[in-house]
Amino acid sequence: NSSIQAHTAPMNLRLRFHVPLILPKTTTTTARTDKQKRPPCGIRVGPFVRKWEEGSVLVLDDAYDHEVWNDTDEPRVILLVDLWHPDIPFVEKKAIVDLFQKAQQDGLWKK
Repeated sequence: NSSIQAHTAPMNLRLRFHVPLILPKTTTTTARTDKQKRPPCGIRVGPFVRKWEEGSVLVLDDAYDHEVWNDTDEPRVILLVDLWHPDIPFVEKKAIVDLFQKAQQDGLWKK
């Protein structure tokens, strides 16, 4: 049983790809309350609730309010891949990268 409570990314610079590697086989929940008939293992992005499916990649803009949960006793492993948001022009991408590199050089941001 695990969850990551509702949160948002600080800005919408990226799209996040959820690639399921290991998914629970069970369809029953061990949670004590039925939270609006949600699946035992899933994700909510804004008002939309989904479950991961083998062989399918889920793509989201994580600047939207989102949360994940696994109310089963089985493991869930998701590979997260971040790519630049397609609406960001190259010149802005370069400026953002330069900004982070400068912050790192000045000791304002550490890897």
